[in-house]
Parts: sequence; C-alpha cells; structure tokens
Amino acid sequence: MFKRSKLDKVLKQIKKSRNNYFSGELNNIVFLDFDGVLNLDINNYTGNFKAKEPIENLNKFCLENEFKIVVISSWRKSLNYMEILYESGLDRRIEILGATETLEKDRETEVIDYLEKHQNINKFIILDDGNFYELKKYQIQTVFEKGFDNKKYQEAIELIKTMKY
Repeated sequence: MFKRSKLDKVLKQIKKSRNNYFSGELNNIVFLDFDGVLNLDINNYTGNFKAKEPIENLNKFCLENEFKIVVISSWRKSLNYMEILYESGLDRRIEILGATETLEKDRETEVIDYLEKHQNINKFIILDDGNFYELKKYQIQTVFEKGFDNKKYQEAIELIKTMKY
C-alpha cells in the first residue's frame, strides 16, 4: 500500500495542475466496482445486471453531476466492461474513460496510480462494497445485497457537495 504521503502528494499535484486545464477538460470521475454496486447476483459473472435501482441511480448521479466512469471492477480483466454497462442500462451519454491498470496489488493502489497518471481531475468518488483505507473519505461503500441504492445515492450527493482536496 502507498504511504499516506504518496496520496497527499498526488492530490496536491492534481489540485495544482487544475490551473493548466480549461474547465471543460477537467473530469469528475466515478471509480466503479460492479459486484455489490451494480451486480447484486453473486452467481452472475457474465454481465447484464438485473437490479434496476443501482443502474438508474448511477445514471442519475453521473448525468446530473457530470461524472464519467473509470472501472475498477475485476471484471475489467476478462470481460467487455463497456458493453456490459451499456447493455445493463447505463445511459450512453455517460462516458466510460476506461479502467484502472491491473497492478496485481489492491484497488486502492490502482486508484492512486490512476490519479497520479491523470491529473485533469476535478472531483472523484469510489463506488465499491470493499474496504478502502487512505481513500475511505472518497468512497461510498455499498452493501452487496443492496448496491447503489437510493440511500447510497444520497450519500454520494452529499459527498461531492463537501469534497475538498
């Protein structure tokens, strides 16, 4: 895991580099896990998420707040995650920027690595049912059986209102 100073350094650099971009070049990013966020069926490993509330909430959140998606799910390693998201109901106006690199470490390290390599970031949140430590204050931690439900949607709205780094 990165030392706290690494995260602080990366966030400081992002804040500093914001001045180098036009506002239209800055991205608001949702780092998105699938299982326990959109996929609530533990036996589904092929795509087409059945639960409608999580994908509807993701659509509403991204469209109303101008967020784009970066996939952090392990599904990114073997499946066409873009096709799965759009076929499951993701609004096609929502841009999927790609996925974090697979570093064979934890997701937190992969998110920090992404942040370090992509400085044109305005705001970001993490939607994941797993545990984050250094990035915890940027995470909406879902419950597997409920996913990105209405309660977690409201938490995400509150988080981006207060977000500073």
